[in-house]
Amino acid sequence: MKSPAKKSPSIKLKNEDGTTYDVPEKGSLGLLALGAVGLAAWRRKRKVVPVPIPRKKSPEKKKK
Repeated sequence: MKSPAKKSPSIKLKNEDGTTYDVPEKGSLGLLALGAVGLAAWRRKRKVVPVPIPRKKSPEKKKK
């Protein structure tokens, strides 16, 4: 008699139109970790290079 195949844990996601997707646990954790690394790198870069604040240009006076 065959034993039932072990199924790896997965997370079920539902789309806006009702379609469901099974995302493997390892894959979802990998994507979460990759997003965290990207966010940390973005924050580190933003601290080093400040974003310039746009200033309003004053109207130039016309010379005659």
